[in-house]
Amino acid sequence: MQKQTITEPQLANLEKLKSHEEVDQNHLVELKRKIEADDILKYPIIVDKKTNVIIDGEHRFTVLKELQCKTIPVIYIDYESPLIEVQSWRKNFKLTKAAVIKAGISGKKLPPKTSKHLIKRSTGATHISVIGKRVDALLEMLKQEITLVNLNLLKPAMRSDTRDVLPLYTKFSQTRSVDTPIIIDKTTNTILEGSEAYQALDLLTVEKAPAIAINIQKAKIKTTHPITKEEIIKAGMEGPKLPPKAFKILAAPIKIEKIPLRKLLSQKKKNKSTLHVYESTLNLLQGTWPTPLVKLNSLSSNDITVFAKLEGFNPFSNSIKDRVGWAMIREALENKELSSILYEATSTNTGIALASIANTLGIKTRLYIPQTIQKISDTYLKTLGAEIVRLPINLTVEAINQVEAEANADKATHLNQFENDANLKVHLKHTAKELDDQLGILGLKPTCIIGGLGTSGHMSAISLYFKTRYKNKVEIIGVQPAKNESIPGIRRIEAGMKWYHWTRFDHIVDVTQTEAIEGTINIAKKEGILIGLSAGAVVSAFNKIAKAKGVYALIFPDTGYKYGEQIQTYLNKQA
Repeated sequence: MQKQTITEPQLANLEKLKSHEEVDQNHLVELKRKIEADDILKYPIIVDKKTNVIIDGEHRFTVLKELQCKTIPVIYIDYESPLIEVQSWRKNFKLTKAAVIKAGISGKKLPPKTSKHLIKRSTGATHISVIGKRVDALLEMLKQEITLVNLNLLKPAMRSDTRDVLPLYTKFSQTRSVDTPIIIDKTTNTILEGSEAYQALDLLTVEKAPAIAINIQKAKIKTTHPITKEEIIKAGMEGPKLPPKAFKILAAPIKIEKIPLRKLLSQKKKNKSTLHVYESTLNLLQGTWPTPLVKLNSLSSNDITVFAKLEGFNPFSNSIKDRVGWAMIREALENKELSSILYEATSTNTGIALASIANTLGIKTRLYIPQTIQKISDTYLKTLGAEIVRLPINLTVEAINQVEAEANADKATHLNQFENDANLKVHLKHTAKELDDQLGILGLKPTCIIGGLGTSGHMSAISLYFKTRYKNKVEIIGVQPAKNESIPGIRRIEAGMKWYHWTRFDHIVDVTQTEAIEGTINIAKKEGILIGLSAGAVVSAFNKIAKAKGVYALIFPDTGYKYGEQIQTYLNKQA
């Protein structure tokens, strides 16, 4: 019988069920009075799963219809099973299963107290009602529709034991369906029953969950220790969450008709792009664009909103230089100007980007690095197979003539990030437009954009884009190291910047290395992200020039993991 009977009660729509027998009016009145007084239905009715004909529980069914309930707890059985027998309460009246089903389907009901159903058990035949588990279903719950609610709107009031969650997760995942409703308070969306199902659905990343909304004030709460309804709501709305199994409203779990999991998942179309599946690491590069734009709450206030564009999300160098490296190599490929080896002067990031991309193309790299650059850069670049040439210079740009001469002599390709217009164009086409689109989706346009000046490629492109589109309504601020200061990735304008002179900057802000490091540390401690020193310089510049009102966009070129030496030196001095 175990295989034929759904042993767990399931909520069924009353309109789908068929009554085969008239009710006794006296018994009906008494039962209705009792159910209304209890405000619960204690036991489920029993229904043939093939025909939806009610086998036992006609009076409970009729009471709930009169009370305008929409659902009723049901145990479905296989009525054709030989383990189920039908007899009659009436003497000398022969009744068959076929007659019961016919009465239910035709609507020509049998007189009250005609059918008597038994189930064969090891101890002998007994009345079929014995299989009904007590559920204590709230009338308030049975009067509500089962709806699909956004999962992120639900508020669990209890913690869930993962050991109780995983069986539901496994069941939902394997059956690709959900049969467990979540009962919530209709006013606050606090979960009153089904916390484990909620957690399982969350693990399955569904968008919606089947829910029944009730008024908590009408619910009878069963608790393991004294808890008020107000405390339950507070736990859901504000926290802290109550311990697992701290309260419940049902005597036993109630299922619903299975809902296909696909109906609960996001309806957004999935493809390789949205799921971030790439055919190669080169595809991965552009797949990360647009790089994230994030609000910095630690720098924002009621009147000032500050966003940071996180170029550290680029995959090769974890920096904005991935854009430049790929743009220069792609253009050289298109022009058939790419040899079997690249020579380039770099302070680290462009070198990592070029070496990484060159590796995917089977091209070698030789990189020229100033002596002032952190030693860890050599480790990264050698890991990528690049040849490293350390030069007794302070600025990367000072190596250009030597690199050009050696590249010509060795028939190598010198892409020259400082003069190659692919640098400017990739930022004009992508970086600047991404920033505009990202702010635009929020209904914003920037008051001010702040970024560091190295080659000047990305900030010159951003200036060109926003000055062209918004005239002088957007202020462009460039950041450079103060005199006699060194900040990796940026330099002073007088060192020579090709594209800086193609557009207009409203202000240039000087920043010391100490200020840059402090900017990096400040963001790490308050926002939890480790940004590079040129980004720290941008933070310092913002703090110097921020006005009373506005929308600020800060360009963070890379992450801080390459600059441990400089940060450690600073920390040692502070100790």
